[in-house]
Amino acid sequence: MTTGATDIDGPDEGVLLLDASCLLNLYATGRIADIAAALPWQLAVVDYVLEHETLYIRATGGYEESGATVPVDLSPLIEAGLLLVLGLEGPGEQAHFVELAADLDDGEAMTGAMAINRSFAVAIDDRKARRVLGEKAPELRLLSTLELLHLWSAAVPDEEVGRALRAMRHGARYAPGQRDRLYSWWLDQMERSIADEP
Repeated sequence: MTTGATDIDGPDEGVLLLDASCLLNLYATGRIADIAAALPWQLAVVDYVLEHETLYIRATGGYEESGATVPVDLSPLIEAGLLLVLGLEGPGEQAHFVELAADLDDGEAMTGAMAINRSFAVAIDDRKARRVLGEKAPELRLLSTLELLHLWSAAVPDEEVGRALRAMRHGARYAPGQRDRLYSWWLDQMERSIADEP
């Protein structure tokens, strides 16, 4: 199983299914369209995940302390062809969904079932979900939010990366665990972005 972000070997890596958490994290950066366009995959999401699990992020722009939320609107991304919305099809995907749903929530199980049956890569952060998918389908390519952002950052000025990471931390309440292999990179970018503030 390949989980690293550094072993990309071509300009077209196929389809990458985003779990709800990864999709919300990327959306919260405020740069999801740029990120989607820069990555070597066609991004996709299961229709259930889009309709039931990616509804809101925390508000920014002076509303941070209020706890207010704003609705997620992915329609521009979908209309631009940067995000495909796919539904489960056929008995194979349904069977894998039922099997995975014994251990995972519905969105994760549907995402995993589709990825297994269509040989898609998966972006998912939840440790349990990654473990279950790795055991059920060791051939799956599993990536994380930070791996996707690390790839995008190669062509973006550090200050933009830092702003995106800080927006994600607030809007999606995302912070990686210290055991994440890119934790030091994330921390460095966060600290630099704060130091660069006027």
